[in-house]
Amino acid sequence: MTALIYLAPILLVTGLVLASRMPLLRAGAFGLLATLLAAYYGASDTASYLAMLPLELAKGVWLAWQGGSIVLFGLFLHLVLSGGNTKPTAGAAMAAAPVDPGKLHRHVFLYCFLAGPCVESAIGFGIGYAAAIGGLLRLGIPPLSAALLSIFCQMLVPWGALAVGTQIGASLAHVPLVDFGFYSSITSAPLVLVLLPWFWLLMHRQGIKPAPGDLLVEAGYLLGLIGLLILGNWLGAVEASGLVACALILGVMAWREGLMQAAPIRTVLAYGALALLLLGSRLIPGIAPLLNGIAVLRPFDSLPTFPLLYHAASILLLLAIADLLLRGETSRLPGLLRQTWQGARMPVAAMVVFLTIARIYTGTGMADALAQSWSANTGSAAAYGGPLFAMVMGALTGSTSAVNGLLLPIQSALAQAINAPELWVLGLQNSVAGAMTAIFPGKVAMACAFAGIPGQERLILRRYGGYALFTLLCSMGVLALVLP
Repeated sequence: MTALIYLAPILLVTGLVLASRMPLLRAGAFGLLATLLAAYYGASDTASYLAMLPLELAKGVWLAWQGGSIVLFGLFLHLVLSGGNTKPTAGAAMAAAPVDPGKLHRHVFLYCFLAGPCVESAIGFGIGYAAAIGGLLRLGIPPLSAALLSIFCQMLVPWGALAVGTQIGASLAHVPLVDFGFYSSITSAPLVLVLLPWFWLLMHRQGIKPAPGDLLVEAGYLLGLIGLLILGNWLGAVEASGLVACALILGVMAWREGLMQAAPIRTVLAYGALALLLLGSRLIPGIAPLLNGIAVLRPFDSLPTFPLLYHAASILLLLAIADLLLRGETSRLPGLLRQTWQGARMPVAAMVVFLTIARIYTGTGMADALAQSWSANTGSAAAYGGPLFAMVMGALTGSTSAVNGLLLPIQSALAQAINAPELWVLGLQNSVAGAMTAIFPGKVAMACAFAGIPGQERLILRRYGGYALFTLLCSMGVLALVLP
């Protein structure tokens, strides 16, 4: 009975989002209320419950600020660079010259697997669609086909917005970010590789046929991207690894294949500076300890600090302010700040709600109790439920931060309860949830809006049923290999 009560908030959020299509923030608010009631049920006495409550709420808000600040300042930088516009026609996507029909297949691959993910890794917030869809439309791809193919630009969600969901996940599971990022990249590799044949099939159905050698070349570029992603996480540059891997392969492909586009130099310089600052502060010996020791906010000993000179959010804000100062456009600041708040307030608020739920589950022992109950009933097969739950919640919430907030504390406790390799289990959940956020109805609606075909979401979602099945089978195969 106790386990069912502890599970009820998660089931409630799932049911509200799935059955009623309730907005994520509102469903999360009901879930938070249910979590508070469940925690009260399990508390030894009212006094201990009341003592726990403000502390865990404060911890949830602090964790949300770690990621929410990146969402806020990432969107702020994008608005600064794009002149306050977010539509793909406003310059966020690249202007293209007439395309050689023999190179169309590679152009589409470049926008969907490199340009879109590059922007998404830097900014997040679905802005990658602006690069992918804007580029595809200028290639002459019909709007419905452009929206359908652009879904692949969300393939590196665990590293979106400078790996905000992965950073939060590491904090929730109390594991080193470098380790969590590395295992997430390893488990993401087979999932991303599964995407490529599916992408080719969808292109074929849209009448985009490969020229001789296209498939082999594209597979080679994707393998290079995965290799750089794994290397970046292994070296410790988790926040920058998605951006740098995409940018490097994008540059190589554009140069070698003659696909160079007239991207705004201002945007290129800003993203280049972002990548260099992140890499330099993470990889140059002695820099990280120095920056981590200056102006550090540390309200809780057990949670991540906020070093003002080291945090990725500070770098985003620095670049945005520098751009405004260099161009003498500081008069735009009030309007840009209003736009930033209007655009980011809902996802930031949802992050606060879901991470507060996670902190209550962890702080009250509810996560441990659920893990013990699940492992007692399913034995060594308990870990196989993780990818399935992550898939469902990823598709329903569209946010690895939300999925990690709901499930990661339980997954961590479960892995320890059954003596499974914790980092493999946690990394796989992060990867699977990230892969499935691509077909979150809200994201598909965003793609349709960017392509100018609002209301066509069902036509796209029908084409991605097989993608979900392939993801599940692949994740189960990975888990079978790593479990003892």
